Amino acid sequence: MIEIFRILDDMESILKDGKKLPLSSGKNIIDSGEFLERIDRLRAILPEELETARLLISEKERIIKEAYQQADQYVDESRHKVARMVDDSEITRNAVKMAEEIVQRAEEVAAEVRREANQYAEQVLSHIELVLHRTLETIASGKEELRREIEQGSI
Repeated sequence: MIEIFRILDDMESILKDGKKLPLSSGKNIIDSGEFLERIDRLRAILPEELETARLLISEKERIIKEAYQQADQYVDESRHKVARMVDDSEITRNAVKMAEEIVQRAEEVAAEVRREANQYAEQVLSHIELVLHRTLETIASGKEELRREIEQGSI
């Protein structure tokens, strides 16, 4: 990820440091070979970053699935405890009340685990989306700049 930002910074520097063309409304002359080399490096790195993103999503899904299973297990265990308590005595009533509290707590824990897993997934996906969006914008900007320079015969 850091490598992508470094390359994008290099590309930005290339564009900013290009020689200004007089009377050209701020157009620059850049070393297109150097700029294209950075684009090629981005193309080489992006598949790795996308694979990392895929692995993160897979891990997120595994964590969420595990959280759901654990939450379901808590709920099932609590329900089984309640089902085993069939005596109507004071002890049984207290046990049923305690079991219901356990079930309620298990459901709260399950909801919290689900909520945290979803928040984590949202953060990871938002970060990946931001990185990919910035990368695509930089590439599009670079391509547009090259296109303009080619059309003007600057390259």
